[in-house]
Amino acid sequence: MTEAWLLDVNVLLAWLWPSHEAHRSAIGWMKNTPIDSWITCPITEMGFLRIVTNPSYSPIAPRWSEAVALLNKQIEDDPRHRFLPDSLAVFSIDQRFGARIQGPGQITDAYLLALAMHNRARMVTFDYRIAAIAPEGSPEAESLLILRP
Repeated sequence: MTEAWLLDVNVLLAWLWPSHEAHRSAIGWMKNTPIDSWITCPITEMGFLRIVTNPSYSPIAPRWSEAVALLNKQIEDDPRHRFLPDSLAVFSIDQRFGARIQGPGQITDAYLLALAMHNRARMVTFDYRIAAIAPEGSPEAESLLILRP
């Protein structure tokens, strides 16, 4: 079965940044998983760019234009890429997740998972903490894959 996957910032970063601790895991997942399309959105693209250009993240952090070129090359070279605009209102996240959102660190995760689900896609992440908003057996859990680094 093939599917569409929204890549969380941490998966996008691990996949495109060779010195990332989870690079091998991300590369392996991308190569070995049947994927109709992999998806980015403004949040994941900007998150990637914000982190990778930060000199405290890497002593060889690229300049903004270099980082944009790296991301753009991957997007343009792979016909499986799909871009999703950020198209959900905040109230739709509250309707789906409600009281499961316990703190500010879960807001973006909830949004990205809801965006994936809204677009009949799934989300892939390395962030195990997202499981708190996607309990086992829920539609959210069925739409989420948490990779191990």
